[in-house]
Amino acid sequence: MLGFSTLGCPGLPLADVAAMARKHGIPLVELRCAADEPVHAGISQAERKAALAALDGLGITALASYYRLCDDDVSMLAEHVQLAHDLRAPAIRIFPGRSEKTSVELAAERLAAAVDVAEGITLLVETHDLLLRGSEIAAVLAKSGVRGVGAVWDAMHTWRAGETPAEAAAALLPWLGELQLKDAASDTDRRPMIPGTGAVPIQETLAAAAGFTGPIVLEHETKWYADAAPFEESLAAFAALMKRSPGQDVR
Repeated sequence: MLGFSTLGCPGLPLADVAAMARKHGIPLVELRCAADEPVHAGISQAERKAALAALDGLGITALASYYRLCDDDVSMLAEHVQLAHDLRAPAIRIFPGRSEKTSVELAAERLAAAVDVAEGITLLVETHDLLLRGSEIAAVLAKSGVRGVGAVWDAMHTWRAGETPAEAAAALLPWLGELQLKDAASDTDRRPMIPGTGAVPIQETLAAAAGFTGPIVLEHETKWYADAAPFEESLAAFAALMKRSPGQDVR
């Protein structure tokens, strides 16, 4: 199923997010959880109920937290776990870490501890920060030795780290909870472009991920790039590209 991250439309009211999703036939949304967004760990119970009402049946694929395994206290994650329960979100996106102490071994150890506070919410570790490769995230997940965990494959990051889509897929498919797509000018110029017009090997990634039936999410980082291609134009192109891709479930 297709989704998009609200990183592409920062601060947009959730009713407008839901309307945009319906317009383009997108059934899922990944909610960026930060203080400048409509949804974050600090909102009240009344605001959480209002958020669900505003989404009007739009599914949530995950909460996009900024919890970093190797850097942050697990209490930060606990706040997001409660938010996920209140919003009926099945998963939380987390990062491996960007401090000097970040390693596969430490991330795996911290992930095993994090599962104890997850209370049935799946923890999805993204190819991000200092562990960009699918092989690295797969190693974190395997070494953690716990259930209730998976991977977010950000295809741009594995590509710019030197992994081919086939190599990343081989490592991540056994763990894959979400495939995240975006396009950019190059591996060094990450200005968001309309999907299919940049250098990220999107079609090769989809071919490598053939058979994956989980969420495929557009992450278009207009939050960080003032010169990004317009988000809704990119969302329309993403939906059209996916409809043309053989073997993909675009419902």
